Amino acid sequence: MYWWNLPNEFFAIVAGIFGAAIGSFLHVCIWRIPREESIVFPASCCPQCGNAIAWYDNIPLISWIFLGAKCRHCQASISIRYPIYELLTALFFMGIVYVYGIAYVTFFYLLIVCDLIVASGIDWDHYYIPDELSLPMIPLMIVVAAIAQWWGLFPTALVQRVDQAVLGVVVGGGAIWLIRIVGTWAFRQEAMGFGDVKLMAFMGGFLGWDEALLCIFLAAFFGSIVGVALKLTGKIEKYGHIPFGPYLALGAYCCLLYGPEIILWYTKPFQL
Repeated sequence: MYWWNLPNEFFAIVAGIFGAAIGSFLHVCIWRIPREESIVFPASCCPQCGNAIAWYDNIPLISWIFLGAKCRHCQASISIRYPIYELLTALFFMGIVYVYGIAYVTFFYLLIVCDLIVASGIDWDHYYIPDELSLPMIPLMIVVAAIAQWWGLFPTALVQRVDQAVLGVVVGGGAIWLIRIVGTWAFRQEAMGFGDVKLMAFMGGFLGWDEALLCIFLAAFFGSIVGVALKLTGKIEKYGHIPFGPYLALGAYCCLLYGPEIILWYTKPFQL
């Protein structure tokens, strides 16, 4: 049996292990990018005592558990954020590989997932999305669509033509821009950051216009669930402003996995 004949479940598990390691690096990016620090140097160290973290204390998920969530040197608590981002990245990688298998588009979508996780983490912590995570990706989406259209390199990609990518950018970013304008007028305060507009424009480039709209709908759905839960538990005042970027990213991820199926399921009753 050749390795490429192995079931997708096997590759998904391998992707999960790899994703956990990537998740550790993504957390470094989430922490350092807003502080304008290098994401490469210095190496990982304890923020309390400054001691470098040895490789055996930096094994995703496992080290946090065996260390009892404490630094080996100073016994300072290690935030649960570390294993959360490692686990989330592992699960997201597993989902992409399970659905798309081993293909060129799989690695492209894994890159997108990494970008979305970092953008979501920064937006969650600081209520803004750095332009470098959105703007350079927009022309990249158009280039990838051109490659899919003219060379057929990504046959299972959601967007197969340049015009689909461009329309997705316009509709995705434009829809959020319109929501931002209307919301600001209705609530007499900024209803949504412009970073969300640029993030959605980027996502529209790889989703296409129809799934970009589905992404916004799913984001609003997920966000409303969290908002209602915070309201019912009396914690809405504690969190105040709820960033929309993480929900847009979650909606985009759902569209990557099952967007066409969701649209077909929703529109099927209206088809003659």
